[in-house]
Amino acid sequence: MPNSENSRTTMSRTEIGEMRRAKMRNRLIAAGAKVIAERGSQKATIDDFITEAEVSRGTFYNHFSTREQMLEAIWTSRGHDPFEAILTACRSISNPAEHLSAVTRLVLQEAMRDPTLGWLIIALSADVSTVNEDLREYPLPDLVAGQAAGVFHFDDLACAADMVVGTVRAGLHVLLSETRESHYIDSMSKLLLIALGVVRADAHRISHSALPIPDAIKDLA
Repeated sequence: MPNSENSRTTMSRTEIGEMRRAKMRNRLIAAGAKVIAERGSQKATIDDFITEAEVSRGTFYNHFSTREQMLEAIWTSRGHDPFEAILTACRSISNPAEHLSAVTRLVLQEAMRDPTLGWLIIALSADVSTVNEDLREYPLPDLVAGQAAGVFHFDDLACAADMVVGTVRAGLHVLLSETRESHYIDSMSKLLLIALGVVRADAHRISHSALPIPDAIKDLA
C-alpha cells in the first residue's frame, strides 16, 4: 500500500513539473512573439526574449538552444494556424495563378493585421538553413501545376520558388516598416504573376479579384 501511495506522489510531482515546464515555455514564446511584433525579427535577440519574459539566461536555454529554435516555436504557436487558415480558404481555387495570387495577397494582408506573423515569415525565410516547411513549400504546388498547364513559364522550379518567397518577404518587410498605398499588395501580385509568364491582362484581372476570407479572420469580425 505505501508503495502505491509513493507511486501516486511521484507521478503527481512529475505531472506538476511538466505543467510548470510547459507554462514557462509558453511564457517565453509569448514574450518572444511580443518582442518580434514590436521590434521586428532582425533586431530581436535572445537577450530581448529573456528581458521581456523576465527570466534568467539559464531558464531560456533550458527550453531553447538557439534563437532560430525559439523562432520556430513562435511560428508553431502564432504563425502556423493563420497560414493554414489562408491555405484552407483558398483550397477551392483551382487555377494555379489565381491560387498563388490569393494566398500571397492574403498573407500580406494578414501580416498587416498581425505583424507578428509578418515578422516571423521574414525571419524564417531569411535563409535556407532556417526556413521551415510551411514557407519553403507553399508556392511549389502552384508553380508545378501552372507550368504543366502552360500558365507559368520558367526554366528552373527552385529559382521560381525562391523568387516567390523572396518577393513576399521583401513585400512584408516594406509593409511592416514603411507606408505604402492601398493598391501595393495587388500591384505586387500582378508583377509576380507577370514575372512567372502570365499575360499582363490576366495578371491584372487575377490580382484585383475578390479574395476568400479565412475562418480565422471571420471569427474576428
